[in-house]
Amino acid sequence: MRRLKLFLLFMGLTLSFVSVAYADESAILEVQVEGIKNKKGEVGVALFSSTMGYPTHLEHAYETEWIPYEKGEGSLIFNFEGLPPGDYAVSVLHDTNGNRKVDRTGLGFPKEGVGFSNDQKVTLKAPSFKKSKFPLTAGESKKIVIQLEYRKD
Repeated sequence: MRRLKLFLLFMGLTLSFVSVAYADESAILEVQVEGIKNKKGEVGVALFSSTMGYPTHLEHAYETEWIPYEKGEGSLIFNFEGLPPGDYAVSVLHDTNGNRKVDRTGLGFPKEGVGFSNDQKVTLKAPSFKKSKFPLTAGESKKIVIQLEYRKD
């Protein structure tokens, strides 16, 4: 019985040290979204940790946040905390009609405002994860700014 108590005490101490070490390893990312033109709808920021689904399939994002857009706000800030170190890419959508997906023109271009990390732009196709990715290191606190782009019809 005494051995069991000592073992449980040892395991509890070990796990507490591991959790403290892990907490120090996590990173924080602040995403500032600029250039929101239309004063309605909501803005969504999707954080991807792999190529799967990037940039428009939000169901594959590591984390997604949505904020209703209020008139008079010049920009919006999104915070992602407790991130493990690694490579990430961000895509932003200004969803004016509330369907939380990228609506497209007949040619496939976004109808609503979009933005991507590393200042990537939509050309004939969406930017790749490889070109949009950036590293987050253990314990890092990083801020990126994403400028939304609206296509002219």
